[in-house]
Order: sequence, then C-alpha cells, then structure tokens
Amino acid sequence: MRLTERYDRLREADARRDEDGCLRAFHEIAGLADGPVADDGAPTPARVAWLRYDRPRRVDLLALRAGARPVAKFEDLDRRTALGLEQRLRSEGFRTAVVGPYARRFDVALSTSSGPAERYLVAASRGAEAERVIEAERDRSPEGARRAGRLLGYPPCCVERFVALERTPEAASDGINEAALRALLDGPPVHWALHPLCSESPVGFVPCGGRCPLALDFARRVLAAVEREDPTGAAVLRAQLLRPMLIVRVGLFWIFDGEGEGSARRGSVRYSRVAAQDDPSLPWLYAWGARAVGASLARGDTVTLDEGSLLAEEGGRTVARWALSQPMVPRWWLPRSEAL
Repeated sequence: MRLTERYDRLREADARRDEDGCLRAFHEIAGLADGPVADDGAPTPARVAWLRYDRPRRVDLLALRAGARPVAKFEDLDRRTALGLEQRLRSEGFRTAVVGPYARRFDVALSTSSGPAERYLVAASRGAEAERVIEAERDRSPEGARRAGRLLGYPPCCVERFVALERTPEAASDGINEAALRALLDGPPVHWALHPLCSESPVGFVPCGGRCPLALDFARRVLAAVEREDPTGAAVLRAQLLRPMLIVRVGLFWIFDGEGEGSARRGSVRYSRVAAQDDPSLPWLYAWGARAVGASLARGDTVTLDEGSLLAEEGGRTVARWALSQPMVPRWWLPRSEAL
C-alpha cells in the first residue's frame, strides 16, 4: 500500500470518528505493530510548527539578499503571501517569477494533480536565474531536475543522488521526500548544519550524504549571511538544529530538550521536555500522533529506539512500549555539536 493511501485511510477514519480505524491507520503510517493509546484530552507534548510551508524561509531570504545565493525559491505559499513576497522582492530590485496555483499534499510534501489548487511558488534572483529555474522545473525529466539544481546552486553530487532516488521503489511507494530522508539518515552521521526537517535549516535540499563537503560549503555560506544580519538569531538557530528528534515521517516527528546518543536506528534520549511537529493543514495527523505516541512521551524522561521497539520510560519505569513493524520506519536525529 502506498503511503498516500495510508494517510487517506487515517484522514477518512478521523472524519467519521472511527477510533479503531484511526489507530490502525496511524500504526501503518508510523510502522508500529502495536502500542497504547491515550484518552482524548490526556496531556500531550507542546505543539510547534517546526517545519512550515505557509511562509517564506527566512534563511533563504537573508542568503538571497546577502548574495550567498544567486537565486532562491519559496514554495507552497498561499496566494496572499506569495503576492506580498513578490512585491517586496521586486521593490528590493530582484527579478521574480511566480508559479501557481497548484495542489499540494503536505502529508508527503509533494505536489499533486488532485485536490484544491491553492499554492504558489515564488522564485527570485538579481539576474535571469529565477525565470530559468521555473523553466527547468517545468521539465519533469531527470535532465530538468539537473538544470534546476545547478541554477539553484545545489551541489552536483546531491542533485545526482536525488535524481537516482526518484527512480527507486521506496520513492514510488512513499514519495521522493520520504525516500531521500531515510537514505540520508541511514548513511554516515549527518552534520547538524545539514538538518533535513527544519524550516530554518541552511540547506533547502537533501544532501547526498551527511558529510558532503559541497553541501557543508553551501550551509556555511548561508549561515554566515544569517550571522552577519542577526548574530543572536544565528546562535538560536544552531541550538535548534542540534536538538534531538524522533522522526517517524516527513510531517510526523517529536523534538526534545535533552541529550541523546546512538545512531539513526538505535539510540536513546534523556529529556526534560518534548514538543510535537504541528502542521495546521494536518490536524488529524497531529491528533493521532498525540494520542498514539505523544502522550506517553509527555509522561516520560527517556526514550529508546532499536530495531524492534520504541520504549518510553520515566525514572526507570516503563511508561509505554511499542513494537515496530518491518521495514523499520522511525529514525533518530542525534547530531553532534561540531564545528562547521
């Protein structure tokens, strides 16, 4: 079953208030074979829009204005935001190109041919790059992806890796963003500056590997632009990117105030607080993530993931244990504090 179909089953079960159907569908999405479910209204983690699609990425705006990027694109904006951004960028001397409206599935973070067409993309540059990026992205072939990537300044190795991943069975089943995320996390330890799931990450693409030198150069240029403009904000950003995360899907994850150790597939985090990704366009996903997993995490102070299970504890006492189905879905984001 494709991941989009699993999401549809959860959304439809939630609409008809079928709790058993919701829990089954959520377990399929999250790769859980079983596990507890909290009562509706139980205390749950704080909500945070860690990954947002309804506003321009500030890091890209700063990098564009500072010349750290020759061109930037701002995707999935509503019409009012897109038009306001275009006008502002034009007033600053940039050339812009707008695409839309188009439809978007935010659960898998992919454009779609069905659903309401309500989203817009704005590209901006000092020269003609913005129009050329839009032209390249209209070509849905691998060569079109390569041209767009080159124009956006993405490292060629990362572009080629993305093009190769688009042709994998994992991308066909779960979507290219899910496939690329797992390929990155399952490789060498990922540098904190190459964070794959944060609106403030200095890279807006998935690197070919967690230590890619060209991707790190890209991140370094963007972060330098942020630091020149807002030194305090740059320090806050670094702290954000270093926080441990339990990643289940592109739009389903928890962020911890704490310290972790281990790898993407096997590790643990001891924490004082936990927050949950909350995309306003996916209320049913947040709600069932909170009841099926989040409420137990909110009660705990330690969570451990291995190949067979996810375990939440409080003071050494088991709060909840979830058996994992195969192939394994959850992953850790456990970056080290290291120089860039």
